[in-house]
Amino acid sequence: MDHYEQTMLAYHKKHGLFEIGERLVIGVSGGIDSMVLLHFLSKKRHQLGLHLTAVHIDHMLRGEQSAQDRGFVEQQCKLWEVPCESFSVPIPAILAENGGNTQSVCREERYRVFDQVMEKTESTILITAHHADDQLETILMEGMRGSLHNGAFGMRIKRPFGGGVLVRPQLAVTKAEIAHYAQLNKVPYREDPSNASDAYTRNRVRKTIVPAMAQENPRASLHFSELAEQINEDAAFLQQLAEQTLKELLLSDKELLISAESFRSQPSALQKRMVLLLLNYLYDDKRVLITSHLAEQVRELLQSSSGTVFLHLPQNYMMTRQYDQVSFEKPKEYLECERADIGCFWSPPVFGSRYRILPVGEELEVENAVFWYFQSEETDFTLRGREPGDRILLAGMNQAKKLARLMIDEKIPSYQRDNWPIIVAGTHRVLLVPGLRIAACLSRTKRPEDNRVLVEQCIDYAK
Repeated sequence: MDHYEQTMLAYHKKHGLFEIGERLVIGVSGGIDSMVLLHFLSKKRHQLGLHLTAVHIDHMLRGEQSAQDRGFVEQQCKLWEVPCESFSVPIPAILAENGGNTQSVCREERYRVFDQVMEKTESTILITAHHADDQLETILMEGMRGSLHNGAFGMRIKRPFGGGVLVRPQLAVTKAEIAHYAQLNKVPYREDPSNASDAYTRNRVRKTIVPAMAQENPRASLHFSELAEQINEDAAFLQQLAEQTLKELLLSDKELLISAESFRSQPSALQKRMVLLLLNYLYDDKRVLITSHLAEQVRELLQSSSGTVFLHLPQNYMMTRQYDQVSFEKPKEYLECERADIGCFWSPPVFGSRYRILPVGEELEVENAVFWYFQSEETDFTLRGREPGDRILLAGMNQAKKLARLMIDEKIPSYQRDNWPIIVAGTHRVLLVPGLRIAACLSRTKRPEDNRVLVEQCIDYAK
């Protein structure tokens, strides 16, 4: 038994990677890493009591060459008596329609197919061929990007996936050990030319930084893989504790609401993990890069309870700290204000209310209404969206204020400002910005010169 086999079996025993009788799906590209892993598992499947299904995905990026990869994997699986599911996924067409990063889209589609095959074959484990050198590359790249993934250090040996678990059994071995096994056992494989391209960051790291580290210490990648294993074991415990603590600190079961003071009372190690949990709960599996800089910004805002502070998060999400209470909110729908004549009819609903302007003396007897009196020579009154140049004269001010400036001061997200509803007399005389401010000319008390009344009726009560 060679070193690769001994190491793999010892690693399996140490971590209990699979149970006897389990069904496994293994991703097979046709490259040396996945072909060696497939050969090893097919050879040991009876000893380990495993049921294997290989999955190959042709991303259709290299024409006839990638089609040949598919045929090669299907043929080898047949020779090794391993059931094979192969698919062609039109990545070029997907990119043309939706855009995106080629590698990211390939990965998303690949794992989508893996999930489908797992469900079809009733498998509980997905196997990928990542090895110790891949782990080193991942750690280096994450360090350079400053990206965080639930506090994990590099790739985990196991992680939840779909309805089961993703397992990386080759993290215990290096690329050199895999190559030696392939040579010793005459394992055939195919080379993907894109692996040599300097267009990808990972390839540049693989060709420059990793060899330099290997010159200093040939076992560098194994040491990093072992370090990641130790750190992730500790991190798993802290993560569990952070989840439990955050659950106790959240002030509501329905929204992300937390006390800044209670957050500050926790150890720093838990604070960092709770911030990542809050952001991951907020984005709910959306593909958002959560950087260490973003996480630290959120943590800094939680270090104080004075005043009101807003933090705009990626994809128009919002963090708001009002003294001690901190909330995280998803973006509201874009406002689409329908233009309406409110001198003759009620307006459409706006923030739970509707509006109408009438002559003084003709006030309607309606429930849950507020009456705003004012004097106006204009006869046209309109509810519409904000337009460039709109201004409002506020109480205590000598000059009218631009609505654009008002909305910035009121912390209205930029994507909502253009269509925020306003009520105007004539063409540009702004009377009311619903949900924000009223013009100085409006009064709850009727004055001798007032000839118009703006009726604001709350209609939420009827729901």
